[in-house]
Amino acid sequence: MRSVSIPGRLSIGPAGAVWLRAAALLAALAILAGCSSEAKVEREFVRPVKVAVVGDAVRGRTLNYSGVVRPRIESAVGFRVPGKIVERLVNVGDHVEVDQVIARLDPIDLGLAEQSAKAAVDSARSRRDVARDNLERGKALLPSVTISQAAYDTRRNEMDAAASALESAEAQLRQATNAVGYATLRADKAGIVTAVLAEPGQVVSAAQAVVTLAQKGEIEIAVAVPEQDAGNLAVGYPAKITLWAGPRLSFEGRIREIAGQADPAARTYAIRISVGEAPQIMRLGMTASVVLRIDDDASGIVVPVAAVTESDGSPVVFTVDPATETVHKRKVVVGGTAENGVRIADGVHTGDLVVTAGVQFLRDGMTVRLSNDHQQARVAGST
Repeated sequence: MRSVSIPGRLSIGPAGAVWLRAAALLAALAILAGCSSEAKVEREFVRPVKVAVVGDAVRGRTLNYSGVVRPRIESAVGFRVPGKIVERLVNVGDHVEVDQVIARLDPIDLGLAEQSAKAAVDSARSRRDVARDNLERGKALLPSVTISQAAYDTRRNEMDAAASALESAEAQLRQATNAVGYATLRADKAGIVTAVLAEPGQVVSAAQAVVTLAQKGEIEIAVAVPEQDAGNLAVGYPAKITLWAGPRLSFEGRIREIAGQADPAARTYAIRISVGEAPQIMRLGMTASVVLRIDDDASGIVVPVAAVTESDGSPVVFTVDPATETVHKRKVVVGGTAENGVRIADGVHTGDLVVTAGVQFLRDGMTVRLSNDHQQARVAGST
């Protein structure tokens, strides 16, 4: 056997050529053996899957929110006149009754104003009396033409002006007298003091809040509802309320009010839920759990969220044929969310088995192994 010489390369002798052919043959056999082994492993491996039976959608949804116990009416109480607070008789948490004194102002300046108003009334009354006497004298002299008609008319106008001035002074006196009474702040409704906003020695303006008073009466639960749910609620909807503190008591309530505008920061709507008969343990400021049940018109089929994946830009699910234990990819049309999964408008039917775990590892036509529960159900159905 002659040696082989390749231009530009090393020459290979007869023995080298034999070894090269033998090495190439061994490499080809190794590649074929590897491919056969991979095919055998792939053919023997069956992926176990979890499945769920497709069911009809449950009509309606349940919404859960956290709320705070609030009074139906809570008002800021303050003096109707300005002044310096000399006494405050209530604290946070105190129960007050109707006409109970809450605080007092320094009455000296108000008393002086009342005295000034009284003096103004006396002065105006004297002017009115003088004008009335002049008018009576002029009336007696008018028939004898002792005074002219013009002079008589002037005296009558002075009388009218003096009478009006007296009425004005008397009104100012009544205001000054009321102001003295306003120096004592009294509760116009029975309730509980929830906040104190001013202290003795502080100078307050008229209508400035001194205390916040929660009126006795109906207690409510205040909740904030997102805008996507607020549109499904209406006044009168029932609600189930559970207190977080103390015994977990549950009682019923109804939506009394829905805010007409969303909060500009949180973008939620404030909702008030009235409580008919509040338990004794319920106190203002407690936290409560509110459950609302809403109805919607959505229907159809519901599958678990984990059963839906994406393929070629479209949502798909993998259904299982129990007879052959193979999976099949189906395109579906998602119709929104449900309380227990995803609504499917088209693509699957009630009773289908869909894979709920590991769908990203499946391909159309793959053989799978069902769980023991579904295996037993399939065998029982076949016999």
